[in-house]
Amino acid sequence: MYDPLMLFTGRVSYYLANKICRVLRQFPGMRGLELYEPEVIKFANENLKVKIKESVRGADVFVIQTASCSWHAPAGVNPEKMDPRDATSLTLSENLMELLIIVDALKGASAGRVTVVTPYYPYVRSDKKDEPRISITARLMAQLFRQAGADRVLTMNLHALQIQGFAPMPCDQLDANPLIMEYFRRHYDMERFGVLATDAGGVKLSTVYAEQLKVPLAVCDKRRWADNEVPEIRNVIGIGEIRDREIAIFDDEILTGGTITGAIRALRQRFDLPVSYISCVHGVFAEGTIERILETGVRRIVTTDTLPPPEANERLHVVSAAPLLAAAIRNIHTNESVTQIFEQAGFLFRSAQEELWPS
Repeated sequence: MYDPLMLFTGRVSYYLANKICRVLRQFPGMRGLELYEPEVIKFANENLKVKIKESVRGADVFVIQTASCSWHAPAGVNPEKMDPRDATSLTLSENLMELLIIVDALKGASAGRVTVVTPYYPYVRSDKKDEPRISITARLMAQLFRQAGADRVLTMNLHALQIQGFAPMPCDQLDANPLIMEYFRRHYDMERFGVLATDAGGVKLSTVYAEQLKVPLAVCDKRRWADNEVPEIRNVIGIGEIRDREIAIFDDEILTGGTITGAIRALRQRFDLPVSYISCVHGVFAEGTIERILETGVRRIVTTDTLPPPEANERLHVVSAAPLLAAAIRNIHTNESVTQIFEQAGFLFRSAQEELWPS
């Protein structure tokens, strides 16, 4: 086992890294764990300089940097180190470059092992070559992590499982859906609850939620008649099972909300079927997305903090992924099974409750 465990954060992930550190301190022997922030200087020519201020020789280092865009950055930075108003300059590309330089600096300082913790994996949607002469950029990200010196990767809810196979080093994928399920189970009456898959692609995830929550499932028959036409919901299979229930739609991530808001309006207009809850693991939420979804009549949006919500809204509830990530970091450090951490589901959810956004 590499020793000691050291936790570092990039600039845009301080919000989450600080939560992870607080949870790790609850484990035996980790009460005094510190969170370190490398010194990052941006020169006039936009080059970055990263300096590791602590000795990391032989240490088991975990570097937390999620794939934040510029609109997440103000909510993600340490306000004592950077004015959130200045953080909008931190683009995804700059955040990625910062992460690679941090990893390279750590390896150059003789860190024993470096694990990249990227809860929202960069370029996660670019997982296949579905057009000529394009890059499978999710694969490139894994190669860049390795080239920089990363020994393993820890991430959460990949858009496609084959991305794990792109990594030339161990890659652990965590699943935040059980935390979201537990949130709904503890806060809502499952006797009045139903799950809806808006298309065939969402059936697998929706089925998992319906089975675990023991509630009925319905599926939209959505078809596109031509490439340039908006898809049409022709029918809702199993509509009788969910009618007069509080309907929830689950997804892995939401960016602009265009597809999901279109489906919600169509369901209400054509089938008199209102949607009460929208949930996703990764709330990418481009500008205006949260308000756009809530304007459809949705009562609540539930997500995790793999990315910080760019808009504050009392109808947005965030279940923290920090306890899950902290448990995985601890088990990797102690060479214990990562897949067994859900045996601690009670502890994970209690910690997640304490870390609800905003803290």
